[in-house]
Order: sequence, then C-alpha cells, then structure tokens
Amino acid sequence: VWQPRHPGARPTSARSHQARSTMMYKSLLLAAAAAGASALRMAPRSRLSTALRAATAENPDTKWAPLSRPESEYLIAEELVTNDEEASALADRCIDEAIRLFDAPSEEGWTNVFSEDGINVESKPLHGPYEDSGVLIVRGVGTVPASADKFYDWQVSREGFQSIDEYLVNHRMVEQYKWKSAEKNGYTEDDYDLMMNRVEWKYPIKRREFVALDTTDRKRKILISKSALHKDRPGGSKYQDEIPLDEKEFVRAVQYYASRVTPIDDENCQLEMVTWGEMCDSYSAYWVNLFNAHVFITPKFQRFREAMSGKKVWEESKIVDNAWRIIKLLPSIKPDLGLFSMKSDFVRGKMKVD
Repeated sequence: VWQPRHPGARPTSARSHQARSTMMYKSLLLAAAAAGASALRMAPRSRLSTALRAATAENPDTKWAPLSRPESEYLIAEELVTNDEEASALADRCIDEAIRLFDAPSEEGWTNVFSEDGINVESKPLHGPYEDSGVLIVRGVGTVPASADKFYDWQVSREGFQSIDEYLVNHRMVEQYKWKSAEKNGYTEDDYDLMMNRVEWKYPIKRREFVALDTTDRKRKILISKSALHKDRPGGSKYQDEIPLDEKEFVRAVQYYASRVTPIDDENCQLEMVTWGEMCDSYSAYWVNLFNAHVFITPKFQRFREAMSGKKVWEESKIVDNAWRIIKLLPSIKPDLGLFSMKSDFVRGKMKVD
C-alpha cells in the first residue's frame, strides 16, 4: 500500500474473464465456506488507547508475549498515528516484528504449504488482535535474478510497488513523517521513507480501502506496509476498537506486507516476504488462506523476476478473475452445498456479474 514521493501516471486497467467457469466457481466458493473456520468471529481485543500508551510509555506488544509461540505468531494491530513520534515508535516495532517473522525457525510451528520454482511458502496461525479471523500469516522465500541493490531500489519505486499488488487503485499519500528514532541512529532522509498512505481495491459490491503506515528502510533493505489508523481517513476495520467503523463509502480492510532483500552475489539476491490480509467480508477463512498462499505470494515472485529481465509486468487486475486460479491449482477441492458465504460481497458480486 505504497505511494512514492513523486508518483507518476495512474495505472490503466485490463481484464480477462471466462464465463463458462461460473457454476464451478460458485461451487468452489461454497466449498471453501463450508470447509473453513468463520472469518466473522471478530470479538474485539481490548487495548490501551494511543493516549494512554504515550502516557505510560508501555509497549502494547508486551501483553501478548511471547510474541513467537510454538503454535502461533503475533501481529501488531491497527494503531492510531497522529505525529512523528508515534509514527517513529510504530515503525521501530514494525521493523522488530518483521525481523522476528523473517527469522523464526520453520520447525517452530510453521507449516510448509508448497515449494516450487525455487520458492518455499509456509504458514502459521496468529494470536493477538487478529487471532479470531482464522486467517494464517504466510511467508515465502526465493531468489530474484538481480543484485540486492538493483532489486530493492526497483521494489521501492513506483513500478515496484505497483507490481507488488496489482489490485490497488486510487493511491493517495495521507501524511509523511520524520523517522526520528532512526535519525538518532544515524539515518538521513535518503535512508528511509515513512508515510501514511491509502489505496482501494475494486472489490465486488463495495470497494475495500486500505490505510497503512509504509516504512522503507534502505540500509537494511526492508519494506513494510502495516494497516494503521489516521484522523484524515475516518473509521478503521472491525478488528480494532479505537475508532468507530465508517463504511458509508468503503469497507476498511486490513493487510500486512513485509519484505527483506539479501545479497547472494552480483547477479542474484534472496527475497523474503511475509504477508497477511483480510477483506473484512463474511466468507470462510479457508478461502482467504488459499488465496494468500497460492494467488498472492507466488505471482509476486514471478512478476519480480520478469521485471528484472526487462519486461514491463504490471497491469491492474481483477481480484474476482484471479481468484479463479485456485480451482486450477487445487483441482481436488470438491463442490459443496454449504451456504455460509452466500452473504459475502465477494460471492454476491461474482453472481451478479455472471
């Protein structure tokens, strides 16, 4: 969820769709709804208000310690950011969180989802504010045919961020911050970007809006986009209780993306990424987990590799169309007559189109 300092022209759209897939697609969605845990179990977690956190200087993550457990990982929730100090403190914690997730040993509760084309994908449940979603955190590691400097510089460019998530439209920077704690440790403004951005997904029925604190740490070659709260974008997601929901125009969705680039040699680098996302719809977490693992991580590596070979790889995509890839990747999924997801915007929108 990133907008560079000097964004270029807005992206153009492209769409392809197979109408003959309609009935099988609906059956797939119903099967996914019946098979997984409900993403509607959203009892909000009580948390300290931003003002109280500042007054007590308490790190809100400590209440969830240990943050890495044999059965689950912790993910920082949406927090209200109102100034440089709060943005800096949250960015520091997000860097620590990303490194913890990158470095967590696979044998400590991570499940291998698949390995192909030199990409290894793992998943693990969460505890903390997002636990009741049932959505797993997913991480992947693979190689990219470019030097670490070349790839990282491209990844944090306009083209790179467009390639990270091809569903995003209407990018807008909400506020830019000084990373004061990093500057105290010798960073200059050339070493980082820290800003609040908002974007939209062209989601069926009602668009989803993401508001995120985006952190670029060029010295450590880490990039993080973390859902957060801001006074200029009313509302928050149903996973937080600091700000009332405001869904007159959009539904606030939540997401997390972190990546780290490490040199291998002059022509290759290792890319690690960790992602979590939830559209705040009413379908099963089972479906979300399939999408995040099979349709979100692997295509990123493919687009990145193509870009480093000189190909222009970005185009705006339709989430409804791309989700159809799961039936091709996982043909063993069987239709079911479960009706749990029939109320979701995703399913209703798909049926309306078809």
